[in-house]
Amino acid sequence: MRSFLARNWFFLVLALGLTLALLIPDWLQFLTWLDPRPMVAVALFLMAWGLPSRNLAKELARPWASLWAVAISYGLVPVGAWLIARTAPLPDAGIGLILMACVPCTLGSAMLWTRMAGGNEATAMLALLLSTCTSWLFTNSWLSVLAGATIGIDESMRMMVELLMTLVVPVGIGQACRGSAVLASLADRRRRELGIVSQFLILAIIVKAAARVGGNLQAGSSHLGAGMLIWSVIACTGLHLAALATGLLTSWLFGWDKTRRTAVAFSCSQKTLPVALLLFDGYFQQDFPVAVVPLLFYHVGQLILDTPVARRLAK
Repeated sequence: MRSFLARNWFFLVLALGLTLALLIPDWLQFLTWLDPRPMVAVALFLMAWGLPSRNLAKELARPWASLWAVAISYGLVPVGAWLIARTAPLPDAGIGLILMACVPCTLGSAMLWTRMAGGNEATAMLALLLSTCTSWLFTNSWLSVLAGATIGIDESMRMMVELLMTLVVPVGIGQACRGSAVLASLADRRRRELGIVSQFLILAIIVKAAARVGGNLQAGSSHLGAGMLIWSVIACTGLHLAALATGLLTSWLFGWDKTRRTAVAFSCSQKTLPVALLLFDGYFQQDFPVAVVPLLFYHVGQLILDTPVARRLAK
């Protein structure tokens, strides 16, 4: 039993949190004050603190795998989402899927699942940084073309600064901490604990989004029918698995080693929920109030599906 709990605690806590959020969201109203930006920043800082600087510097000399992961994430995934969205039973479902496909690589889970699978963490970290630093351009452009949401220059600049401060700066601080032998040794000894804290931060963000969906269900939203829920599950999981398989297959064709193939697969297919929620609140909530459902399903789906994939790759 202890071994089972040690391997599956994350999903047991996730299942409990989602159940409470969907069935009795009023119990989780205290989560509404949570701001995902500082939580994401702390999670990334902890991950970067535990990553040896020499590994990231080595990856910068050979960035091709990371660049390819970003190309799939900002190329294949948005186009695939647009094609799938044409079959959506409601506009909200299609908009939600497109929005999720256009945001950057996920913040902490791509690193955690790459580590779980024995992949190259530096490749995943570099892909994350590249994806984040270019999101102000690619996310804005894709949403304007595929979803009809034009984000002005001022909004784009504000988004870029916010993403840089939330995602890039914490990574720089975490790597700077490794300049101290004492702090680097502490991070190396407590690497597992740092990963657990990061996972709890991700869980809090997921449950907060699920509580919003639960509130809509309790309010009796006419949009949240069985057809939309089923379509969202199939569309989100199908798009994610297609991107993951493409990352693995093309990386193998390029001749990259297994650790880089693993990192490409996770970092090209996983998408970040906090940034998607930020854009949803600012640009889509008024016209597409339940587009949040595909955002939640995609993120939860990638965590559930990628766990057996990571364990298989680790073997």
